[in-house]
Amino acid sequence: MVKFDPALLDQMAELEIKALLEGLSDEELRRNPSFLEKVRKFMKDNRLETTPETPGVQQIQKETEKLPVFPSEATVN
Repeated sequence: MVKFDPALLDQMAELEIKALLEGLSDEELRRNPSFLEKVRKFMKDNRLETTPETPGVQQIQKETEKLPVFPSEATVN
């Protein structure tokens, strides 16, 4: 096993966070499913979770409540 200087690991983690934040600020990247999966994986791996109190989450919940419900093909005759 290779030992790393803890300061270098901290720097790498900070750079990873910075890259993810820059990507989320980029209009095209933040709509890219592959990039968003990396963000979700980073959050999951680091046990970072959103809650209803997280800024923006309540707005997302309100918007999803407005989505229309379409009948499934099984119920359409």
